[in-house]
Amino acid sequence: MTIKPDCITCLLNQSLKVSKLLDLDEATAKRVLDRSAQLLAAHDLSYTPPQIAKKLYGAIAEITGIDDPIALSKERATQEALSVDTSFVHNIHDALKLSVIGNVIDFGAQNQFDLLQTIQKEFLTPFAIDDATLFFEALQQAKEMVVIGDNTGEHVFDKLLIEMIKKEYDIQMHYFVRGTPIINDVTLKEGALLSHCADIVDTGVQTPGYDLAEANTHSKEIFERADIVLAKGMGNFESLYLQADRPIFYLFIVKCSVVAETIGKGVKDMIFKRA
Repeated sequence: MTIKPDCITCLLNQSLKVSKLLDLDEATAKRVLDRSAQLLAAHDLSYTPPQIAKKLYGAIAEITGIDDPIALSKERATQEALSVDTSFVHNIHDALKLSVIGNVIDFGAQNQFDLLQTIQKEFLTPFAIDDATLFFEALQQAKEMVVIGDNTGEHVFDKLLIEMIKKEYDIQMHYFVRGTPIINDVTLKEGALLSHCADIVDTGVQTPGYDLAEANTHSKEIFERADIVLAKGMGNFESLYLQADRPIFYLFIVKCSVVAETIGKGVKDMIFKRA
């Protein structure tokens, strides 16, 4: 899905949040915001939000000299997720629900959520769109599956989901990660946590979403041939929805009004949609 006017404010706000996270002096923070505004003005509405986010975070890295400005937040998110008691997860559907709730760990989101509070409040709440029946039907025949990772911390719950699927099905699992640090998205470094249960694939993508135009040949070959593709998070939805030529299961929490309008659901709704 392409950018909407509301996305411009969200992206500019991300630049401000990074400036505060890095405790930049006022002059450097203004340089970051000025460059962000220039980049936003230079792009029309034909781009996806992740494509523009790539430009913004590249500019922040250039100005600050810090290649991974959200590194500390990623470490904290991973530790927070690892501290969660997951003994209440008994089956694949439970694991899907915890995996989508983990999607609240998102530095770049317009709306921020508390992980533990969201688990307590939402675990028993139904999906606003629930294509689980189609997912389980696909699993019956599938031999190869891709999970496209999203945020660091969330990947801890993706690991549990993959482990539960492999307990019940004889299926080869691939876990896609970003090619370089972008916002708080999972990369090879964080994806190593899942190496015992999935083939970790560096997609080469530098946007906060699996952009087919950027993806390397290896990941695209797997993406195209896999029996099931499960795309986690809004960034992957924004990058792939109405862009990919194959069926995809999207698993995410709606975090902004633009995506809510696109799918006809509300902010904070949990989505498990095949499209």
